[in-house]
Amino acid sequence: MGLKSFLSLCPPDFEIVLADVGAAGGIKDRWAPARAVVAAMLFEPRDGGEPRRRGRDMLYPVALGDAPGRAVLNVTALPNMSSTLLPNAALLESFRKKGAHTSVLNTVEMPVDTLDAIVARDAKRVDAIKVDTQGSELAILKGAHACLSSSVIVAEVEVSFLERYQGQPLFSDIESFMNGLGFVFHDFYRLKRYRAVNRAGLGNVSLGSGQRAGRLAYGDALFLLSEDRLLERVRAEGETLALKIIIALLVYGKADLAARFFDLSADRFGAERRARIARELRGFKGLRHSQFHHVIDYLARHV
Repeated sequence: MGLKSFLSLCPPDFEIVLADVGAAGGIKDRWAPARAVVAAMLFEPRDGGEPRRRGRDMLYPVALGDAPGRAVLNVTALPNMSSTLLPNAALLESFRKKGAHTSVLNTVEMPVDTLDAIVARDAKRVDAIKVDTQGSELAILKGAHACLSSSVIVAEVEVSFLERYQGQPLFSDIESFMNGLGFVFHDFYRLKRYRAVNRAGLGNVSLGSGQRAGRLAYGDALFLLSEDRLLERVRAEGETLALKIIIALLVYGKADLAARFFDLSADRFGAERRARIARELRGFKGLRHSQFHHVIDYLARHV
């Protein structure tokens, strides 16, 4: 139970602040193993009302963007495809079910703010950010420029590989923006494909030696602040930040990167904590990939 042991190493006032943008239903399961030390800022405009506390989290019923103002949410037949951008109907009609899923049923006007403005007003410090807002991700990241430049260490961003919404920035645009702030793309997660409409009714058939049917549509991209910049921040801030980085990497299944970062930052830890972290990291060595995720799943249910 390595991650649980890591949490026992944390100081009493230790917390990782996660800005979860598009947080319907609360924070994602991947963060559940570290829930004891995670304080989330949950952004979901459809919840309505005023900002309010939910346990150790804060719920903000506001949309985020690159500037304060107002926006119109296009509510679609499949609710989780609703967006402030209009669906690209001409393109989506060529994929199975997607035309029907993105039919706009009604619109809702809502307030918009920037993450930077909210963080400044509430005196927060954001360590990690997750953005999943159906096409407006780049605008939200631009409105979080100060957070990304000063405190964020890891970002999970839904990215598209085709223009599912009109005027939507694609993965290459988001990667370029993040690179400009010193973040390095590390991995994709939850890749989704759209299958083409055809009279034969063919969908995800088993052909192509493992190559999946359909066109790659979207997925979650994991960006980590570059190693040099992480170490620069740790030199300025010390072991608490180093511990946050190691825990965040373990949350995202990057045990190898966590171990490497510990190698590079071990001198920032006190002797006792340094020895315990080293033991915990070595304990992962015998785990196969499936076993590691079994541990994560167990912790999600019991921590």
